[in-house]
Amino acid sequence: MLVGLPPPIEPPDRPLPPEMADAVSHGYNCRCVATHFGLDPAAYQVLPACTLTEAEYDGLLSEAVAVQTEAKRLAAARDVAGAQRAYARMRQLAQQLDRTSVELAAVSDLATVCYSAGDLRNARQCAEAVLQVFQVSTAAIVHFGQYAELRMIEGSREVAERVLISLSTEEGDLGRARQLLADQRRRAAFRKAAEPGQFPREQLDPHGADELELRILEVRVQVAAGDPAGARDAIDEILTDLAGIADVDEVRAQVASLQAMARAERARIRQAGGEEADATADLLRLNVGREGPTAAKFAITLAETRALDGDLPGAVAAIVTARDELAAAGVTGDVAEASYALGTLLLFAGDVRQARDQFEHAGKLWAANGDAPGARRLEAALVHCAAGEEDWTSAEEHAARLRTAARESGEWLECLRADYLSATLRHARGDNPLDLLLPVVLAAQEYRFAFASAQARVAWANSVAGPATELLMFLLAQRGETRLLAELIERACAVGAYPEDRSLDLAGALPALPPPAEDDQLPLAALGSVTASLPLRLAPPPGLRWSPSSPMELDGWSRLAAERYRMPLPENGIVETWPAAEPGRETFVLRYADAGHTYLSWRTTSDLDTVHTHPIDADLVATARGLLAEASPTPQEGERVADAVRRSLDAFGSFAAEQHLARVLALNLLPADLVAHLRRAAADGPRPLLRIQPSPSLAAVPWGLLALPDRRPDQTHGPDSCFDSDTRILDLADVSLLAPVGIPRRSPSPPGPPVYLLDPRIPGQSAFGELGSVLGKQDAGSPLIRHLDARLAAGPVRPAASRGLDLVRRTDTDRRLLAELLAGPCSRLVFAGHVSRIQDQHGAQTALHLSCAAELPGTAAPIGAHRPFTAADLALSEVDAMPARVALIGCASASDFGLPEPFGVLLAAVAAGAGLVAATVWALPTSAAVPGADPMAELIIAVDTALAGADPVTELCAWQRDRLARWRERPEPAGSPVFWAALTCLDATDDGKTWVR
Repeated sequence: MLVGLPPPIEPPDRPLPPEMADAVSHGYNCRCVATHFGLDPAAYQVLPACTLTEAEYDGLLSEAVAVQTEAKRLAAARDVAGAQRAYARMRQLAQQLDRTSVELAAVSDLATVCYSAGDLRNARQCAEAVLQVFQVSTAAIVHFGQYAELRMIEGSREVAERVLISLSTEEGDLGRARQLLADQRRRAAFRKAAEPGQFPREQLDPHGADELELRILEVRVQVAAGDPAGARDAIDEILTDLAGIADVDEVRAQVASLQAMARAERARIRQAGGEEADATADLLRLNVGREGPTAAKFAITLAETRALDGDLPGAVAAIVTARDELAAAGVTGDVAEASYALGTLLLFAGDVRQARDQFEHAGKLWAANGDAPGARRLEAALVHCAAGEEDWTSAEEHAARLRTAARESGEWLECLRADYLSATLRHARGDNPLDLLLPVVLAAQEYRFAFASAQARVAWANSVAGPATELLMFLLAQRGETRLLAELIERACAVGAYPEDRSLDLAGALPALPPPAEDDQLPLAALGSVTASLPLRLAPPPGLRWSPSSPMELDGWSRLAAERYRMPLPENGIVETWPAAEPGRETFVLRYADAGHTYLSWRTTSDLDTVHTHPIDADLVATARGLLAEASPTPQEGERVADAVRRSLDAFGSFAAEQHLARVLALNLLPADLVAHLRRAAADGPRPLLRIQPSPSLAAVPWGLLALPDRRPDQTHGPDSCFDSDTRILDLADVSLLAPVGIPRRSPSPPGPPVYLLDPRIPGQSAFGELGSVLGKQDAGSPLIRHLDARLAAGPVRPAASRGLDLVRRTDTDRRLLAELLAGPCSRLVFAGHVSRIQDQHGAQTALHLSCAAELPGTAAPIGAHRPFTAADLALSEVDAMPARVALIGCASASDFGLPEPFGVLLAAVAAGAGLVAATVWALPTSAAVPGADPMAELIIAVDTALAGADPVTELCAWQRDRLARWRERPEPAGSPVFWAALTCLDATDDGKTWVR
């Protein structure tokens, strides 16, 4: 064992202890030191450094420092071969100098180089060797009294341990990784607490750069431990903190390196969550201004994106070029990644033989490097290759090895992926994979709640949980597993979003927000933008109960998933999945879920344990959506509002055209057994009630308008041949929407005066612009004003007013007034104005347009002088409770259900206590579309009257039936379903789901 130390200043005064008998050092027991102090040299050894003069010794030491500097430069440029040659020279110099400190510096740096190159075996060997030598070196330092040397080798230990932290994390040994992190922090605290001058400044981490590196390593541990939400939040905070010290000269280079490290880590987190576009953007930013092997590494990922865009030959050529450059640089780990990426593209193109060759080439490199995760990826790739050739025996063998390796890794997410691959393999060869697939799907669905970002949750659902759920639902439907399929639909429909921390003061200081949007073009459905990181987390579903007499059959599979994949079981108690039944009235419960095809489950409250399920072909759903998009006045991409209204009025231009639409929608979306049961229920007793929770693809369906076939569809004569009459759902039943049972809800405000927010004036917007008046000019004789005058005569309203005209087009109806009005007792809230939805997948970005100035706090970017009031603002604000009844009369205010995460203004109101919310499923044209009539005022009057009544759902459906009768009698534009069919009620008053997380 070589324990090199600088030459001592004082002569040795004690013999070498027995435990160090084999240790030799130029700093103590060598012949030249003995001669220097006039001792008998016979008992001492001759070492290489003994032959050096002081000038030669200093020259070699200076060369070692220069070589290390060059080696670090080569390593930063990912010239691994060059860096390894430089470190080999540095180790030669260390031997000539007999300096362990130089040797440890070289070997610890080599550990980092090997790790970055994917050579995990040598990285571990180097790092472990440093720690072993460090122990002996420390003992020698203490014995010889050369304490200054301890500072020199301390840094090498830190570098080696950080490599071991990463290796331990990748291998699933999170306990050791956490212990090493704790040790590093403990020693850093000790150095900072020491007397001044005990340690050099760079070891005291004065700017916190070393601690930020530890935090990046800690992010990797969080990801491996299944906490992507915490990891994503942490990496964003790290990047912010790094930006804060980026201009400090002392750590400028270190910070630049750490920023690249953090961004690469964020890209990996995004890729794991399926956020491919954002991950690619991170990689592009990392690649800017880089050359050589570093650029080649990122070129691999960018080439894969290029292939997805359709340029497969160009992508293949780019990867081959990058691989050649990486091979010349000695970056064997990246060479393996290039071969794997190439194999993936070839497999996608159908060239299984060449794909296998590329995968096996990658596998050889991974094996040589000791890369266990790479070995698992190889087995997964070979499963696909064997399945592509229908070599099921080989595919099963590879899958079995993959599952064994995944379990040995201790990473439950790897186990989940391996089991899902095995399940798809079983399905491909015709076997039953349900025993594997059911727990996989339940765990995959649960895992997405770990993501803090809505985009990450949606991406995970699209890339992992979604495909698994699609396969499972298809198999359950194919095998007639009606109950399990229905429960899976119930589970998919149960989840909402809810904030854990209400922290937005609606009258407080303005937080940091994005820059204002441009004023010149304001598309109706894309107003405002929400900050990328909102403190809104999707709530995991609570435990569900199927019926009073029956628990969920999925509960047993959930327990298995929890055991197998460490999936947490629900902690929020048990919530019923059915609404309460009205005595003597049949209630139908319909839930739709999108999973490739769209799946419907329906049952009645009189017979909850009998369930019916139906897969609705994706083509039928697409047809229905296309017809609705063409007929509804919601503007399409790039369409002006006026053009959308004209298009919609033309589509509903005649009774025959509207009837044909209603019939096609019904044939595509309503199964025959449901229609037959509904007809019987309507004939045998009081008008039945349909409670519907639509899937995102069916959010814009006006359910009450749908026609009911009189007989089974006869496709040979067209859809109209299935109808002998014009019976609509509204003719036989009342209709309302179901709220997701997983949304926690607060109790409503106590009863009090109604609150009216009618056509607020929006700062900076003309009355005739995109965000102008929805009611047009009102006067004392207008129907709506007369209605409001009658309300004022009956009792107080809020805000306080002396006449109806004072309640419309106010300039003070902003978020501060809303918070003030909702702080007291309130029986109902009626809002009529603009509602918009950003073209995104996060419901919290839907917004009401109040009279809010841009200076008021909120999560949306201003639109000129105005800041929209988003669902996130409501959820995060200090508003304690909503009234029991709420009307949101605006453009597609019920659009929550059209999003993968349905938590817009509609469901935010439910979460805040609203039991019943009247809303619309498409954009509402203003009364200006039909001169001489005021359908918008009629709608507001009808909704306000119904909300003030005993049974709002029944009253609103009766009002729509009256409008349907007028439409049949006089199909004129003023009576078109465009104005009234979009109205719906979300009724959560009788479902018994009032609960708080």
